[in-house]
Amino acid sequence: MQALPPNEAAAARRPAIDVYARLRRSIILGEFAPGVQLKEQALAAQMQVSRSPIRVAFRRLEEDGLVSSEPNRGVFVATWADQDSDEVFDLRAVVESHAAGLAARRRQPEHLRRLHQLNETMAHLIVARPEDFLHRLQQVNAEFHQVVLQAAASPRLTQFVASLMAVHRVIGAFYYYTDQQLADSLADHRQLLRAIERRDPALARAVLEGHIRGTAERLKVQRQDLRPVNFSQTNENHSHPVPE
Repeated sequence: MQALPPNEAAAARRPAIDVYARLRRSIILGEFAPGVQLKEQALAAQMQVSRSPIRVAFRRLEEDGLVSSEPNRGVFVATWADQDSDEVFDLRAVVESHAAGLAARRRQPEHLRRLHQLNETMAHLIVARPEDFLHRLQQVNAEFHQVVLQAAASPRLTQFVASLMAVHRVIGAFYYYTDQQLADSLADHRQLLRAIERRDPALARAVLEGHIRGTAERLKVQRQDLRPVNFSQTNENHSHPVPE
């Protein structure tokens, strides 16, 4: 997929953020079936944008592993099965909850400081809602989980979890939380931090396992409640793509 000229890329960036979020949501929730072709011109017309933001969004989706670009053919949704998603979440719940228990035993002061900072940043983003705040929330959330892994002090465990997180299909879960669910997710993070801070491995394991399994269940319910996509409408229902 060819890069856009710098001036064209800059002009496309703002609408591309919205285009990317909407396309990503549709792909992850199954509204665009695996293997289906995403046609640039048709999407631009449906979403009432120029073709440049569509191309920028396609590039970002390709980096996420959600689409593939085939020369002389076009852009296609990557193949993925619900069973794969369920399996990844199940493995994450088991392995990351174990890591949380280890973190409660092995954490150092610098881990606690960073986890507090990340929770405060997440709280600020949820309230302030800066441009592209959901993307920034994903980054903060990913770092929070990474610091928990660092506190567990188990390189093999960290490597295994990284292989699961490399399945980009499950990374965007924050994009589909309601406002209340965003607040609940932050509350989970704070409860997990308290358990780690108090060196309570059993509570840390329980909180993180419930946190991840709750994300999986929300996505499953949303897949069952799909409605036909109409990109000519604003699709503003305050349901956000976010972290788990």
